Order: sequence, then structure tokens, then C-alpha cells
Amino acid sequence: MAQNDIQTYNGKQIILSSGRLVFNARSDSAFISAKQYINFSAGDKVTIDVGMDDSDNEQNMFLVNAPRMQFGLDRFGKPEPIVKGEQLDQILSQLMEALATYSSMVTALASTPPLLTMADQFLKGRFQQIKINLDNFKSDKSFTI
Repeated sequence: MAQNDIQTYNGKQIILSSGRLVFNARSDSAFISAKQYINFSAGDKVTIDVGMDDSDNEQNMFLVNAPRMQFGLDRFGKPEPIVKGEQLDQILSQLMEALATYSSMVTALASTPPLLTMADQFLKGRFQQIKINLDNFKSDKSFTI
């Protein structure tokens, strides 16, 4: 919790306490701003709803704009980068394509040892290219436990 958490803060503050609080902006937006921290805490769960469930409107999105995001606390494990799905898909597709090509070459040319050596060199070359790109699918902004 931040140094300015609710239990230890000694400055001027407004405390609203009730059975239920509802803040509603009927015709425009609502904004929450703080110089340091904004902390949402709940005993059961926190939900954020944006748009209709069946909406195709691209404006209906949950956008987080931060230089780094982490889901989960460090005490539960080492944060790991989230995979960039499109880039991982491309790399794995290249890997599968290389294996399929190698397999076809080995199957068709198994009776000719020089061609088998050529197929082996092809696969090693493709794996070196793929290995160079392996780090590209790791996100440098989003991390999870």
C-alpha cells in the first residue's frame, strides 16, 4: 500500500462513509485524478464494464496507458513477459514450415546421402533464423505471474 494509505494519512481529507455510494455522470464523463496514487480495493471483486457485451464498436474498449503493466504480485512468483500472439504465431508457423520442408526432403531423398546433408544444413539455417527472432514475441510492457 502507498505511504499515503487511508489508515496512516494525517493531512486534510474527506471521508464518505455510507451503506452504498453511487457516482453518476448522466450526460458526460466522470474523472478521478490524483497527484500520486489511486487505489481501488474490494472485499469480493472489482469489475469494469465497457459497452454492450455484443457490441462490435471499436470505441468500446478497456484501455490501460502505462509504461509497464504487471498482473499479480511479485510475492506469488517472478513476473514473466506476456506473449505477443501475432509474432509468436509467425515464429511457430516458420518453425513448422521448416520442419515440414526438412521432413519432405528427408523422406524424398533418404536414399541419397549428399541430399540428406543438404536437408540437414537447410534445417539448421532456418532454426538459426528463427532463434534470432524468439525474443520478439515477448512483451516489454505487459507482465503476468
